[in-house]
Amino acid sequence: MNATTKASFDWTLPARDYCDPALYQRERKEIFARNWMLFTWSERLKAPGDYVSGTVAGYPVFAIRDDDGVVRAFHNVCRHRGAQLLEKEEGHCGKLVVCPYHSWSYTRSGRLNKAVDFGEGISFDPQAWGLYAIDAEEWRGLIFLRLERGGESLVEWLGPIHDMAADYPLDRQHYFTSKDRDCAVDWKTYGENYLECYHCRTMHPGLCESMDIDSYRIDTYAKEKFFHLHAPKRDGGLTRGLYFYRFPFLMLNLYDWGSSIATIEPLGPGRIRHINWYFFTDISPEKAEENSRSAAWSAQIVTEDLDIITGVQRNLEAGIYTRGPLSPKYEYAVKSFQDMVREGLEPKEPLRGVAAE
Repeated sequence: MNATTKASFDWTLPARDYCDPALYQRERKEIFARNWMLFTWSERLKAPGDYVSGTVAGYPVFAIRDDDGVVRAFHNVCRHRGAQLLEKEEGHCGKLVVCPYHSWSYTRSGRLNKAVDFGEGISFDPQAWGLYAIDAEEWRGLIFLRLERGGESLVEWLGPIHDMAADYPLDRQHYFTSKDRDCAVDWKTYGENYLECYHCRTMHPGLCESMDIDSYRIDTYAKEKFFHLHAPKRDGGLTRGLYFYRFPFLMLNLYDWGSSIATIEPLGPGRIRHINWYFFTDISPEKAEENSRSAAWSAQIVTEDLDIITGVQRNLEAGIYTRGPLSPKYEYAVKSFQDMVREGLEPKEPLRGVAAE
């Protein structure tokens, strides 16, 4: 006798895909490097010379506002001996980016300025020996980077999100607080959890009190690689909201009064940093307590998710569970997400700009 009925359902990815080091390296090059990734917000780069440094998919990078007011981004590596150029998370570099190791210097546009006292008669072409550049664009007060240069613009990558979010005042909201946490969870484990509410009644009582769970749905846009989450508020809710997940891991929760902006920094197979920023239209002292409560409520939902999927990740790595069935009623978006993973790993043209000579 069969253990299941004959009704059709799809299967999850194999458990090994959530902890395989070799697969993670393929994801890093084929998926992460080819997509725009949220890096920081524009208010941190107010003046020419202001910079923010960090990592994107394991690559040390920094973004800087140049002399023309344009945001540029580079790998945080000196062309001489590979030293890290900017060591602070944010700051102001003055007219030049100067390597702390041997004092090679670069302009804000990335050109080599000077190879200090290198040797008589030896010169370097300033453009050819400039910093390794990566793509950078701003969208409504947020800064995105792309490791592989060229391809579709950020607005093209955002697709329908750009127009659907047009009347939400994201670019008039201001940073209030953030909550970042390192977790023993694979990026796919997190994404799949985000894209189903099968677990909501069990895991999120507070969310279900404020949301009409019976009307919850997720619209999947396979070609554009994004998901529109519909979560109607119960009577008495504060305001309308707009909720997006753009593959591989951009999460936008937009309201008239504030926004919860989240992303993932993959740290390795089975490890992520969950990054969540909270912006509000009014960040005056009078609104601080109310804003703090709103951010804490949102962060609690993430905590509930991370608590359960950390155990999921342990079991994915333990060697007993191999794969499971996906509910066609509740987990259709998970299936679409997994199809995007498979498609992202298909053979493509060689990368440009990630590990240039």
